[in-house]
Amino acid sequence: MNKKWTINTLLVFMTIMGMSTYVSAQCHTDYNKSQSPKIANYDIEVDLDHNAKSAACIQKLKWKNTSPDTLRELRFYMYMNAFKDLKSTYLKNTRKMFGQDLKNRTEKEWGRIEVTQAIDKDGNDLTNKQKYIQPNDGNELDETVLSMPLVDPILPGEEVELDMTFNVKLPRTIVRSGYGPRDFFLFVHWFPQVCVYEQNQEGTWGWNSHQFMQGTEFFSDFGDYNVTIKASDHLVIGGSGCKVTSGSVPGKSGEQVVTFKAHDLIDFGWVAYPEYETYTSTYGNTDIEILMVPEHCAFADRYLKAIEQGLEYLEKHVGPYPYPKITVVDPPTHTLNSGFMEYPMMITCATAYGIPRSVRSVESLVIHEFAHMYFMGTLASNEKEEAWLDEGFVTYFEDRILDHYHGDQASLFDVLGARSGNAQQSRNEYVGMDNPNLGTIARPGWEFDGGFKSLIYAKTATALHTMERIVGQNMMDEIIKTYFDRHKFTHPKEADLRSIISEVLEENESEFDADKYLDQVLHTTASVDFKMISIDNATGTIKAIRDGDFEIDTEVLVTFSDGGKKTIRWDGDQKELEYTFKAIDIVSAYIDPDQKIYLDLNLNNNSLTLDPNRKPLYKYAAKIGHWFQVVSQWTSFMM
Repeated sequence: MNKKWTINTLLVFMTIMGMSTYVSAQCHTDYNKSQSPKIANYDIEVDLDHNAKSAACIQKLKWKNTSPDTLRELRFYMYMNAFKDLKSTYLKNTRKMFGQDLKNRTEKEWGRIEVTQAIDKDGNDLTNKQKYIQPNDGNELDETVLSMPLVDPILPGEEVELDMTFNVKLPRTIVRSGYGPRDFFLFVHWFPQVCVYEQNQEGTWGWNSHQFMQGTEFFSDFGDYNVTIKASDHLVIGGSGCKVTSGSVPGKSGEQVVTFKAHDLIDFGWVAYPEYETYTSTYGNTDIEILMVPEHCAFADRYLKAIEQGLEYLEKHVGPYPYPKITVVDPPTHTLNSGFMEYPMMITCATAYGIPRSVRSVESLVIHEFAHMYFMGTLASNEKEEAWLDEGFVTYFEDRILDHYHGDQASLFDVLGARSGNAQQSRNEYVGMDNPNLGTIARPGWEFDGGFKSLIYAKTATALHTMERIVGQNMMDEIIKTYFDRHKFTHPKEADLRSIISEVLEENESEFDADKYLDQVLHTTASVDFKMISIDNATGTIKAIRDGDFEIDTEVLVTFSDGGKKTIRWDGDQKELEYTFKAIDIVSAYIDPDQKIYLDLNLNNNSLTLDPNRKPLYKYAAKIGHWFQVVSQWTSFMM
């Protein structure tokens, strides 16, 4: 950028010159202005060079020290430097990602970010002593965390202001942030963002400033954002927050200025692409903006319906959506690896031409990413250290929402008689692991060496479904509503959630031992597989075992030939169950007949019967015969 320009002077000049600036009705910027502590606040001016795939930026940072410590440095996330080369910790030892051969990239296809100036209130330039640090792995070639020593320390309760300039060059998209063909740009995790200064699990204050590593996502403080983007007017621009002004640049043919405002966000992302078609709607108090590429416009109504269902369900079962808008970004097919992700008030999805409505992978993804607005965006737990608090709860509600609106046996797909519910698929992803005992859930993302999604997403969701089936949905909702209401905008940790669970269970006089249950789910690799072994009518005895070290109470339902039934309690600390009845005419025995223990690795071996029901066999034989006839008729027609 050749000249410095400011938001205020630019807007004043545009008003004087009578340019075509207008106030968008996209959403109201005066929503709930004081929801968060507003620790990190950013005014950012962006000058996008779409040919160079780069932007020259000015940033005014206001950051508040809410700790009892006197601070002598600030630390910044510099995520774009993860895509600077193959020497970064994120890409080290990686040669291929999403089918791309990274080792043959040209220099211009890599990305980077550099702070060129940071002026404090006394005019000192703090970049003179800035340096990159590597708190996690000591990789001196990793430049994703920047330490900036201060001339004047920040006392407890004080606020520091810095006037910063930085340059950011987008990479050709590897994952998330980047550029694609035909001037597609996704700017996410793209500016110098202050790390979080907080108390750790032991109560000690310090910088939470992990490098950008695979298996981790993001963690930052809440604040207000004012972002002004100057770019070519052939681009359609969308982003986090509310678009409040948009118009041409005075004296600059072919350029536009777009301004966004947002309160109480942990991050800000934006997208630009000339081919976007915009669909807008309002549901309740929430404005919905959908940016669709032309080849996917047939899916716009499916995106919209999924957002509406997500809003309706989450507001009822978790809490009010705290923001006035959500933007849904549909990535072009040529840069699909920028999708599948969540940012405050903006999600990136993905689809492909021809997906039928009976396959709801599109809806599943949209609902999943939108649910992040509650757990990633509003509760904002540490996704690097405790990813399960976000991804696990999001997957759990993705399951609940899809199953609620489309049926728990067919919510994900229902094609030619083959069907499955979303929760069923989540469970299958966990129980279908080669080794369900691969590792624990409650550990930082960078410690995973396989099984991340199956454990963090699927096992956590399945464990939450199990807990819901034991305590009941009403009590589960009470737990989650209380957790959300009490800890929104506070970065809750595991201990905060568990405190709420104990409180609600105690108030409802529940006998469920949540502490034992969560200890096993989160901090051990234990699994459970109940098996019914035998029914012996000669002695009137049933035998069953519990494989695995996961201890949980269950029941066994026994049915007799006279139609009578008896339910036996099976205590969790018993690995084997042997029970003898006076009557010896046992017909069947069924462990966990209501399938409350959804974590059970194999539900098919939970029962035995001496009087098998042949109706399912006839049903599937009829289906096979039907489809054999259809195929035969089609083949004869083609011949």
